[in-house]
Amino acid sequence: MHPLDRINPFIKLLAALLLSSLGWFAGSALASALAAAIALFGVIICRLPQTSGYLKLMALVGGLVTLSWTLSFVWNGVPIATAINDALGMAFRLIATTGSFFIAIETTSAGSLLAACSRLRLPGFVTLVLVLVVGMIPLMREEFRNIGETQRARGLELDRGPLAKRIVYALGRGVPLMVQTYRMAEMIALALSIYGFDPKVARTSWRDIGWLTIQTTFPPTLPMR
Repeated sequence: MHPLDRINPFIKLLAALLLSSLGWFAGSALASALAAAIALFGVIICRLPQTSGYLKLMALVGGLVTLSWTLSFVWNGVPIATAINDALGMAFRLIATTGSFFIAIETTSAGSLLAACSRLRLPGFVTLVLVLVVGMIPLMREEFRNIGETQRARGLELDRGPLAKRIVYALGRGVPLMVQTYRMAEMIALALSIYGFDPKVARTSWRDIGWLTIQTTFPPTLPMR
């Protein structure tokens, strides 16, 4: 368990929201770069197992965002200096947002989030959505890694060759990931349906007492003594 897991998840999410808002509402690329630097510094000092992969992904995505937005601005008649400044600002905002929420989510376990939701007495439907989101992200990351290992076993050089080729292979991993994510969501929905989950109906529990089965509200009302 990471030491930051002891901090209330909503406090971490609020801090991530404030840092990302600083990046998006900043008026210049320099202010956005400052927010991105703070987020990256936090990612590095947290020493999460996924830090290396995140940094590589952000380097790739940041470069693509900067290049694509610069070309788009120049194509629409924006001066080259202004185009580069605006494109860098977009890349820095993206890094600040993903970095801050990366820390908040990766240092939050489903159990601590569930305890925080119960403490705040959030509705069951909201609690379920939050826990599923936090729980699905590690599953999707693990599935993405498994897809990469499968493609390497079939002879695809995902980490070698020209940059354009590696980008194409990386994008090719998104299709099976999307399919697997849909299957996981379908399995979760089926499990909830089997267990009788319905946000419009109060939760119930069944108690088997031999030949009879009595339905009681959950939690059952205890007799007064």
